[in-house]
Amino acid sequence: MWLDIYRDFSDLSPKEQLKLFNAIREDLFPEPKADISKFIGEVRETRFSEGLACIHCGSMSVKRNGKYRSRQRYLCKDCGKSFNDMTGSPLAGTKYPHKWLKYYELMVEGYTLPKISEALDIHISTAFYWRHKILYAIRSLGHQTLKGIIESDETFFLESEKGKKNINHRKPRKSGGVAKKRGISKEQICVVVAHDRNGQILSQMAGKGRVTAVELDKVLGSHIDTSALLCTDTATNYKKFALMKGLQHEPINVSKKVYVRKGIYHIQHVNGYHKRLKKWMDRFQGVATKYLDNYLFWHQFLELNKKLPIQERIKDLLLGSCQRVNFTTVEQMRCA
Repeated sequence: MWLDIYRDFSDLSPKEQLKLFNAIREDLFPEPKADISKFIGEVRETRFSEGLACIHCGSMSVKRNGKYRSRQRYLCKDCGKSFNDMTGSPLAGTKYPHKWLKYYELMVEGYTLPKISEALDIHISTAFYWRHKILYAIRSLGHQTLKGIIESDETFFLESEKGKKNINHRKPRKSGGVAKKRGISKEQICVVVAHDRNGQILSQMAGKGRVTAVELDKVLGSHIDTSALLCTDTATNYKKFALMKGLQHEPINVSKKVYVRKGIYHIQHVNGYHKRLKKWMDRFQGVATKYLDNYLFWHQFLELNKKLPIQERIKDLLLGSCQRVNFTTVEQMRCA
């Protein structure tokens, strides 16, 4: 009997063989479901590290208010609203608690939506909204302060209205399309990347085309230590920005093949980051501009934690996405 099955198995396509293999393995050797509940205690300690407070009004007058589906509920004596440890997190109200840990793992590994959808047996739109709930939550944590020698430079992504039905300001482009104008223009989205020698990274959209010193200040200004030294190319916008902030500035004239000054000042780390970012983004076959900052934060998280064991990275992404209250809804994402 098993020889007949094996003979038929070999006639299947590799994709169908994998599906059948996983189905047999699930029936004969089922793995215990990794429910998110085992991390509830750590989520609680992360969210309420400064004391148990109402997530709606911030009041410390909070009491326990029974349990619902094994989750502790709390009641605020001031505003009268109730909440639990997961309220205002990406996992609030989830119908698939046993799938979320695997979802975080696939995000850490940088899987695309079709692959996630297939691996977890969820609709691709569900995979999309889960992704962006997590990424909006990670974005809410903001950036760390950059110190010491800070390298900064810009990279550019083609402006994209991916997923939008009506585009008024230009003709729609096919997948893989290119800009009408050569070089840097308003069709290109400028992403400013700053990288200090301690390993901290800032990566964020700054505007369209070439950005001004004022636009640089909006992105970098509040995240650079006043005693830092800024290392950039010879672009005028960085010279003006350094003067505005009173920063020491070491310009590198790459056009004259000067790549290192005084043996220590260069922009090689930030340019290396640009290459890794572009290569990583290629797998998504174009990212809608309205979601670009989400992907920049995602890649930034992966870069900052790439030396940790994978289980630690999964845990850090989970706890980071639950650290601050974030009520981003599917409706808000659709309207963004």
